[in-house]
Amino acid sequence: MKKFQQYSRCQTWFTVLLMSAFATGCGGGGGRDPILGSGGAVLIVTPPPGAIAPGGVCSAATSTTAPTVTMSDPTNGNQSVSTSTSGVAGGGKLITATFSSAMNPATINASTFVLAPAGGAALVPASVNYNAASRVATLTTSSALLPGTSYNVVIQGAADNAGTAMGCSHAWSFKTAAVAAVGLPPVVVTAPGLPPVDLGLATTYAIASAAGVTNNLITTINGNAVLNPTATCNGDPVAGGTFGSCLGAPPTIVGTVVTPTFPNTTTANAVTRDLRKAYDSITPANLPGATVLGCGIVGSNGGAGALPGCAGNSTLAPGVYISATASTIGVTGILTLDGQGDSNARFIFQAPSALTTAAGAPGLPGSEIRLINGARAANVFWQVGSSATIGTYALFQGNILADTSITMENGSTSCGRLLAGAVTTSGAFVFDRNSVSVPGHASAPPGCQ
Repeated sequence: MKKFQQYSRCQTWFTVLLMSAFATGCGGGGGRDPILGSGGAVLIVTPPPGAIAPGGVCSAATSTTAPTVTMSDPTNGNQSVSTSTSGVAGGGKLITATFSSAMNPATINASTFVLAPAGGAALVPASVNYNAASRVATLTTSSALLPGTSYNVVIQGAADNAGTAMGCSHAWSFKTAAVAAVGLPPVVVTAPGLPPVDLGLATTYAIASAAGVTNNLITTINGNAVLNPTATCNGDPVAGGTFGSCLGAPPTIVGTVVTPTFPNTTTANAVTRDLRKAYDSITPANLPGATVLGCGIVGSNGGAGALPGCAGNSTLAPGVYISATASTIGVTGILTLDGQGDSNARFIFQAPSALTTAAGAPGLPGSEIRLINGARAANVFWQVGSSATIGTYALFQGNILADTSITMENGSTSCGRLLAGAVTTSGAFVFDRNSVSVPGHASAPPGCQ
């Protein structure tokens, strides 16, 4: 009964905060209808005070098991979202949210999961559903969204199967891509769509290490860090959620360091568990059918006439790619990932052994990954069967999920999470004057999305 009352209060508070009424007419077609009909009071959606983005930490939660939204699609801050989702009736758009725990489907509906243009009325969805197996809630609009328009999404008042309500409301925003210029042909995405890679609780973590961290001179980490089970930095024990002295060379971290003792073993193990699940989901065994990179090397200096990814400064379309030799993928020169106009386009690279990038010099990177036509670092994943080495002054993009260790050599940068020790507890992390950012983090470099 107490839990039901807690949910009821949360739902009432949500309704009051979420919407303020004003009298107006309404316009727009399907998918853009306000909750109330034409000529009535239109309800305006505004993110509630204290709302957190998907993957954020809810400091207001009264229970450590309170459900949260771990990831969303579209992602928070995305500025080039497609106005509809392929295959959806009426040109509708799918908005999804993945929860940290199994939810009560009855609490996920058009009142608790709301979409609206910024400053506008809540849309009447075609449906709001919840998939118990994947823990994913989906709001489907009745028609396409408006191009070049910012939208707000708010979820609050939902409860899990145990009756525990969300401790914080979740709110995020995105913007749809502008309409194509007159006279230009439409962009056609030919690559098959790939589902999101669910990082779960690891979503907000810029680095993960199973065997501690070694750092040489200045390094910046924009995002959280998890050191589990070995919590050391340069051999110095990490305690109290900070890197401490790191024996003279602590990284600068814009986030929280989670260890088996801070805030508790349960949290550290849960993040590590979700990293392992994400890693397993994109291995060749669980995601077969990858396109073979003929020489195992992408970028320039590859063998002329080889399969895609080996000749010249390579440009790859969305999809899954694997090394031809079932061993190492190397990046040399410029690798361009072309989103083909789809901001949700996903790229997954499978390196059964290792991942390497060529070394360079200041201002002359030996390896660089470029993202064009809507491609985003948040949607690029590198599954590495052993260890990854990012060469000196490399400009890296995408999320590395490595079985063992990750080494960043002098001056290299990454727009993307670097998560080491997905399987092997001896997997360590080595820094040398680097920068690592969770895509979309408030302190990430401009354009790191």
